[in-house]
Amino acid sequence: MTEAEVYQALLEGPNARRVHLSAHVAPESLARYAAGLANREGGVILLGVGSAGRIEDASALEPLQLTHVLHELTGGALLPHVERIETAEGTVWALHVPKAPHVVAPGPGPAPYWDGARLTPLPAGDDAAPPPDPTARPLPAAGLDDLDPAELTRLQARLTDRGSPLAETSELERLRALGMVREVEGRWRPTVTGLLLAGRPEALARFVPQAEVSYYRHEGDDVDYALREDLLRPLPAALERLHELIQATNRFHPLTVGLFRVEVWDFDVEVYREGLLNAFVHRDWTAPDAVQVHHHPDRLEIANPGGLPPGMTPENILRHPPHRRNPTLAAALARLGYVERAGLGVDKMYRLMLRYGKEPPEYRAWPHAVTLVLHNPGFDAEFVRWVSEAQNRQGAFTLDYLIVTAALRRGPRTTAELARALALEPEPTRKLLRRMEAAGLILAEGQGRARRWRLAPLPR
Repeated sequence: MTEAEVYQALLEGPNARRVHLSAHVAPESLARYAAGLANREGGVILLGVGSAGRIEDASALEPLQLTHVLHELTGGALLPHVERIETAEGTVWALHVPKAPHVVAPGPGPAPYWDGARLTPLPAGDDAAPPPDPTARPLPAAGLDDLDPAELTRLQARLTDRGSPLAETSELERLRALGMVREVEGRWRPTVTGLLLAGRPEALARFVPQAEVSYYRHEGDDVDYALREDLLRPLPAALERLHELIQATNRFHPLTVGLFRVEVWDFDVEVYREGLLNAFVHRDWTAPDAVQVHHHPDRLEIANPGGLPPGMTPENILRHPPHRRNPTLAAALARLGYVERAGLGVDKMYRLMLRYGKEPPEYRAWPHAVTLVLHNPGFDAEFVRWVSEAQNRQGAFTLDYLIVTAALRRGPRTTAELARALALEPEPTRKLLRRMEAAGLILAEGQGRARRWRLAPLPR
C-alpha cells in the first residue's frame, strides 16, 4: 500500500475487507481480528490507526514480532504478509490476511467473524478444522515474476528425469500441482513453498528472509571459523552450493571387500543431503532464524529453528511416527524426488552411517531449535569389512541389525544397553538378539542379567 492509499482508507473507514486497529491493541485482540478476516474473505488490517481514525505512530512494532504473535495465537493457522507504510504522521503497518481454507479459532470460545464493522461469532454451519501449514500460505504482495525462470527450468528438468507427467503440463498447472501458487482475488500468487523452491533472491529477501542458510567451516574444534558463506537462494540451488562447500574438504577412504570396492567418506553425501532436507522440511518457517551448518573435521552440525513435535524426543526419534510441520513443502520436495514422502529420512541416515562404521546420528533438542550432529570418528576398516562380508552372506541388514552391530563394535553390551540403543522394550530386543545369534552374527557370554553380547567372527 502507498501513503495515499492509507489516507484514502482512513476517509472510507473499515469495511468488509479492512480492519483499523490501534498500535496498542492487545496481541490476543489482534489475533481475533485477523482470524475474523480470515474466516470471511481475508483482507487487510491497518495497524496504527486510533479510534478517531487518526494515525498513531506504530514504528515501535516489528514485522517478525507481529507474524510470530499471530502464528502462535492462532495455532499456526495465520502467517500474514506485513507491509510497512511511512506517512507524514508516523508508521502504519498493513497486515495482509488471506482467506483461510479452514476455520481459524484463536483461543477458547466461538471462532470470530468480521462482519464489516465488528467481530461476531462465526455463522453456524462451519466446522473448525486443523489449520493449514505456513508453507501453503499465498503471498498477496508477490507475483509470478518473483519466480526465477532458471529455477523453474531446474524443477521441470527434475520432473522430466523422474518421468513425471507434470513435466509435460503447462507451467501454471505444474506450479499449482506442486503447491507453489494459489489464486488470490482472481490473480495467481506464489506461496511460501513457491518462493522457497524458485524465488528470485530479491523476492526471498523481501518475503522469506529466514530462507537464508549460513555455512561455517572450522579448522578444528574452535568456535572461530575459517570460512563463512551466507546463502539466500531457492532450496535446490542452496543444496547444490552446500554440496560444493562440504565436498571441498570431504575425504573418502577406499576399501576392497571381495570383488567390490567401497568408498567411505568422512561425511557421506546422501547422509548430509538428507540431514539438510530434513532441516528445511521440519523447520519453523515462522521463526526469523536461518538454518546453520557448522563443518568441523570430526563432525557436521545442522541446526534449524523449531523444536521437536510433541511426544518426539532425541531418544525416540527413530521409532516415532513421521511428523511434518510443513506438509505442502514436503509434498513438493517429494514429487521432485528430493525427499521420501513416507518420512524415511532419519532411517536412511542411520542405515548409511552405521554400515560404514560411523556413530548414529545425534539429535540435540531445545524448545525452539534442533541440531543434528553427524559424527566422523575416523575410518574403521575392519568393521566396514565385517558388515560388508556379513551382508554378502546374510543379505542386506535391517536397520535394527545395523544398530546392534554398531553398538557392539566398541565391545560387549548387555541386553538392557542394546534395548536403549534400539529404543525398544526388553522383550522385542531379546527376540531380535536371538535371531541374530541364530544367524551367527553375535555371541552371548554369561547368563541372566550378566549376559553380554559381542560380534561373532565371520567364517573364512
